[in-house]
Amino acid sequence: MNKIVKVIFWVFFLGLNACMEPRENPSLTKSDPKILAIGNSITWHPPASEIGWNGNWGMAASSGDKDYFSVLGSLVKSIKPEANLKRENVYPFERGFESFDFSYYDHLRDFNPDILIIRFGENIGESEVTGNVLAESIKFFSDYLANGRKMEVIVTTTFWYSEKVNQQLILAAQTNGWELVNLTDLGSKEENMAIGLFLHEGVAKHPGDLGMERIAKRIFETLKKLI
Repeated sequence: MNKIVKVIFWVFFLGLNACMEPRENPSLTKSDPKILAIGNSITWHPPASEIGWNGNWGMAASSGDKDYFSVLGSLVKSIKPEANLKRENVYPFERGFESFDFSYYDHLRDFNPDILIIRFGENIGESEVTGNVLAESIKFFSDYLANGRKMEVIVTTTFWYSEKVNQQLILAAQTNGWELVNLTDLGSKEENMAIGLFLHEGVAKHPGDLGMERIAKRIFETLKKLI
């Protein structure tokens, strides 16, 4: 075997072995990962008697342990008992994403999340979505919360159909290599809502117990691969 052929052989052999080596597992090795879910009323809403909502959890679950965040927390703790989960309603960001002062959420940044779940968008009107400003603003928000640290990110589509908003959520996920969880099909079925359980139409259209459970399970299917 001449020298040139030997060089070609070893380049091919080493390259082949590199390709065959198992990829590094991206999962966290921490026993107590910090998981932050940012959302809107589906994630958490305080009591609002004017609309017939008396809960202090994700609207419109029948009890605090049945909203998606609580169900998700139970699923997470079944495999990571020491996991630390935190949630926040970031409605102000939804309503002012084009020029938002992120220092409003310093306390979320100081939580030092290992995993961020982005579960919002329903309060953004399609007429408010121009260009890719929403996707860019979501990235700025994520970067602010990461504060220079490595942080895994999961993005979900909206519960109620919103083409332009979902396009931006999907773009943000694809551009930044984030995990994407589709939820929009759930919002097309009344069985996933709290129809008939609340007089206020807006509250009743929120996910009921079944919808919340399905949201939690879909997010968990992706989340469990990261923890």
